[in-house]
Parts: sequence; structure tokens; C-alpha cells
Amino acid sequence: MEWSIVKVKQSGGNSVPFVSIGRGMLDFNAVACDLVGDNGQFKFAQLLTAKDRGKTVVAVKFLEEYESDTIPVKRKNRDGKVIKGMTIVHKGLISDLFGKNGTNDGMVRFPVELCGDNILKIVD
Repeated sequence: MEWSIVKVKQSGGNSVPFVSIGRGMLDFNAVACDLVGDNGQFKFAQLLTAKDRGKTVVAVKFLEEYESDTIPVKRKNRDGKVIKGMTIVHKGLISDLFGKNGTNDGMVRFPVELCGDNILKIVD
């Protein structure tokens, strides 16, 4: 009998920008953070909405300074070191914008794309 190695796909979310939505939060992966050139400077976020063909579209604008209607950005830590990735927590607002997906105990992934300076659009 001869054994052969099973190929493992290395994509597993490591090369695709996405946001995980659930538990009252938006959790952006490192690749999504790279799209806005994040190097730890963003401290706040604004949630934006627009209509596209009758459907509400949500985007997040990342800011270095506090402005009105902003939410603090939480930074991810691993072993006491800040790692790439940003989280926005606001249970009520995220529930209003994403319904059941926003408050589920689990997380649902959605792709994101850059649509302006420091703005990531959530692609549904």
C-alpha cells in the first residue's frame, strides 16, 4: 500500500477580507484591516447606510479621532500583544442593522470591500 499526502487548501479566510457579524458586534479580520491601511491608528468607527436598488447597504468608516455618532474600536490581543483585526460592539445598533444575524450567538461572515477613504462596505 502506498500513501499519498492530502492537499490542504491554505485560503481558509487568510486571504479574503471579511467581517464576522453576530453577538452584537462586527469583527473585521486582518485582511479587511489591510484594505483601509490599518496600523493601529483607528480608534473609532461610524456606521453608514445607503440604498442600493431598494436595499439597505451598510458600511463602516474608521476614524483616528472621535466624531459625533462614533463607536470605539476594540483591538484584538493575543498573548498580550495587539494583533491585526478590529471589533465594533454595539448590540442594539447592530441588531437594528442586521436583524437576527446581528444578535445570533454564532457569527456569520460577509465579504467586505473598500469603497472610499477608510470605508469598508459589507457585501451581502
